[in-house]
Amino acid sequence: MVELHGWALIRENFTVDNEDIHLEQIVNNLTQEIEKFGMDETLLRISFSNGEATLTVTKFTNHFSDDIKRIVDLFKRIAIVAPGSYGLLYLRNDEDTAGFCNAFQVFVLAKGTLKLQKDPFLSPYIPTVEDQENS
Repeated sequence: MVELHGWALIRENFTVDNEDIHLEQIVNNLTQEIEKFGMDETLLRISFSNGEATLTVTKFTNHFSDDIKRIVDLFKRIAIVAPGSYGLLYLRNDEDTAGFCNAFQVFVLAKGTLKLQKDPFLSPYIPTVEDQENS
């Protein structure tokens, strides 16, 4: 099972006094990229609240797929085109071979970078979230 949950506040700059003068254009471009994914809109969308643009995503699939990779790449793209953006992307892949099969991978978006961090809250998945199966 693969699950992915994330959010990002889309901002052009990370300084307090700079206005996001190109934010609408950035959001339009990101929305066009999302539409090319061909995924259900409720899984991946950008919405506005109180003048802030927020991307939210939730995805469940049986196996790691190109959709998952595209979403991680979208967060990398956000870091480049809107370096003031910040957010989190949580990914759990129980088939992962790089040491994350019992843990969430946490991608932290801040100040123009997307960094993989260790999850201190929900990992290890067993026993933090689920109990070990009795054999």
